Amino acid sequence: MPRLMRILDRMAARAAAATGALGELAVLAMFAHMALDLIIRLIAGGTPEGMPEAVARIYMVMAVFLPLAGLQVTGRQIEVGVLADRLRGWPRRLQRLAAALVTVAVAGLFTWLSFDVAWVATLRGERVVLTGFSLPVWPGRWAVVAGFGALALAAVAQLVRVAAGREPVELAHGG
Repeated sequence: MPRLMRILDRMAARAAAATGALGELAVLAMFAHMALDLIIRLIAGGTPEGMPEAVARIYMVMAVFLPLAGLQVTGRQIEVGVLADRLRGWPRRLQRLAAALVTVAVAGLFTWLSFDVAWVATLRGERVVLTGFSLPVWPGRWAVVAGFGALALAAVAQLVRVAAGREPVELAHGG
């Protein structure tokens, strides 16, 4: 069991790091795109096409979904701690076990459902048709799959740890 935990912890940490880095790159690309848009507006006096669509359908989707696993593994996810913070002993372990199980189930379900949507969007070459060109938006669909998939993996690692009576990694490391 300790070997399995180390392997799962390592896989979850790597998945969280990879998806988090892609999310950061999406934010940087969005800022660069917005800066270029502003420069073109100031110099040419016109607005290039596709900026709102690219931000809404690609960059923001990536910025929101890709970092989910990183938040989970570092213990920075949103949680309601009114009751959980007061629990000690086996009730606290049971609460953590239930929370990890629900997270695995929901993230796994969303991974599965979003995979189907991303697959169909990719096969169809999903695009937003603009006046001068069409913008491919199907890559943003895969960010949802990657984000929820990495989150599910992180939650599985936490579930195994809690089931074995160990602290989640972020708590064990003082996160």
